[in-house]
Amino acid sequence: MAVYQLVLLTCVLLSLTGAASSLRTLNTVKELNDTGFGLPPPRHGYVLLLWYVQNCVDNNMVALCNPKAGEYGFHYFRNRGKGGALLPKLDKHGEYAYYSLGNLNYKHAEDLPDEVRRYYDKHDKLSNMDRLLVKYFSNKNLIEEIYVSAHYESSQTYLIGPSLVSDLRHKRALHQSPSREWHLAIVQSNNNRYDEIM
Repeated sequence: MAVYQLVLLTCVLLSLTGAASSLRTLNTVKELNDTGFGLPPPRHGYVLLLWYVQNCVDNNMVALCNPKAGEYGFHYFRNRGKGGALLPKLDKHGEYAYYSLGNLNYKHAEDLPDEVRRYYDKHDKLSNMDRLLVKYFSNKNLIEEIYVSAHYESSQTYLIGPSLVSDLRHKRALHQSPSREWHLAIVQSNNNRYDEIM
């Protein structure tokens, strides 16, 4: 009986760690678009990601928006998804932490720009389901990894690769956005505002 319990416990632990280690890395705008993450409105994850990489990290991934201070609604993420650990386990708990951004009900989320909050409706779950998760190295004020997630579902959680971050930072993504309406909205934008096309 003890062997059976040990095997069962091992299987459970492997399944929990397997979800976090099997996250897909997105390296191109096409790969991001193919996931359907954060689109169409009222979802806000796509514009949240664009805004974040263009305004909250520099070319060296130094944090320009402090997750630890709660800016824009950032808050500590306990790394719990619906099936256990969502992201890889952190080795150095004191120096590294995960933070979540995108809950439009959270304190200071009202400081997010209008293009992120535009379609928010507290009665529509789709308008507040997307999250951006960052692995923050507090000793050096660095964002080491960026993830996107549809409300912490492991099957809809992705690591954003460095090449995709670079493309999004330099607005190369604008020519490959998922729909004509979003393309026009982004191209016609001024001062990082995504004007609504309707």
